[in-house]
Amino acid sequence: MKKHLPLIVLIMVVVLVVGGYLGFSSLTKEKTPPVVRDVKVPPPKIEGDDKSSAEGSKTGLKGNQVSSEAIKESNIPAMDPKAGEMMVSGEIKAVDVDKRVLTIDQQMDDNSIKISPNVPVSKDAIIRTKEAPISLAQVKSGDSVGIIVTKDGQARAVLVNY
Repeated sequence: MKKHLPLIVLIMVVVLVVGGYLGFSSLTKEKTPPVVRDVKVPPPKIEGDDKSSAEGSKTGLKGNQVSSEAIKESNIPAMDPKAGEMMVSGEIKAVDVDKRVLTIDQQMDDNSIKISPNVPVSKDAIIRTKEAPISLAQVKSGDSVGIIVTKDGQARAVLVNY
């Protein structure tokens, strides 16, 4: 027995170290998965615009995206994705009235397709605010816009500050 004592002590030390390292108590307990809680975050509130955050929460829209209801209310022909049209949302960075070009900072989400920041506006494009039609010269840097872009990359409708 005295001959095997150092070996027995060594085995006990190894078992204690390995058991402590692995968390011996966790080996004897059943592991339960962590509790997952569904946390709902309210939509951001835009200062001075109580209506926009309420509308965004109803429609599920983010930021300055334009809803299909806004397009219907504006008497603009509906966007036709089958014809290659798409809705682009963003902020106006510059307006070139002579060349009829809007420079935008496009708002991207999971469904967005990146386009050129310089969007040519067709001569017969409908440009309007919530209240009334406006001219291209009335569109200003910093305005939030929703633009219906045709398959050839031209804006056929511009909804300003919707």
